[in-house]
Amino acid sequence: MSRSNADRRAHQRVDTTLEVQGTPEAGGVVARMVASNLSAGGLYCTSTADFAEMTRLAVRLILPDGGDKPGDAQPVDVEAVVVRREELRSTNGDPRYRLALFFTKVDDDARKRLAGFVDQPQTGPTYH
Repeated sequence: MSRSNADRRAHQRVDTTLEVQGTPEAGGVVARMVASNLSAGGLYCTSTADFAEMTRLAVRLILPDGGDKPGDAQPVDVEAVVVRREELRSTNGDPRYRLALFFTKVDDDARKRLAGFVDQPQTGPTYH
């Protein structure tokens, strides 16, 4: 008997739209990505930059702060590795890649912020 992906997941996932930045461990370009779902253990995103599987990235997520002012956002910095990569066809010819990132290093504050975001009710796309 096989288990579904949801059964195998260690962390709850939430569908969302968040701005993400990724920089390879070796340095270089800062890639702008858009996450389509997020958990305390990783994210699924679309990127214009191509990263091979097993590439280590410094990742900055822009999560809403939940503060008093609407639109408040604070960065959450984690380290991740690309565990899945898929090239997408685009209508205008620009390259796009779908990436699955697994978080390899998350400090306590970042872990709390991620868990708080995933556990809160989502009201729609979040762009910052």
